[in-house]
Amino acid sequence: MAAAVAEPKAQYSAIVLGATGNVGGCIVQLLIKNPRCKKVVVVTRRKTGAFADPKVCELVVNMDRLEEEVAPHARGVEVALAAFGVGKGSAKMPEEEVRKIEIAYPQAFAAPPRLQALVYAGS
Repeated sequence: MAAAVAEPKAQYSAIVLGATGNVGGCIVQLLIKNPRCKKVVVVTRRKTGAFADPKVCELVVNMDRLEEEVAPHARGVEVALAAFGVGKGSAKMPEEEVRKIEIAYPQAFAAPPRLQALVYAGS
């Protein structure tokens, strides 16, 4: 009887919105440790340098131009994760601002061409 040959698992790249938050930071650490993940693009509002790993590329964007600024970096990305939100801070914010952060930004993030699937891990 011949031994079964395991097929190599496909590699993937990921893009993460909210990577500097508690949930997003944990997601990025898991992606970094996963040998199948070849690249992680973290989308941030300002330069953080939070992830010192060669897999990680930090993309600083203007959140009000999120869709157009993320689009060129989303091409060829297989996994998109949004872990972005205001959490407990929403109690102190106007509802319009909360809706922008919790709904409009993740929708704009999911819009770039070829972004086929979005997982939302809101806070």
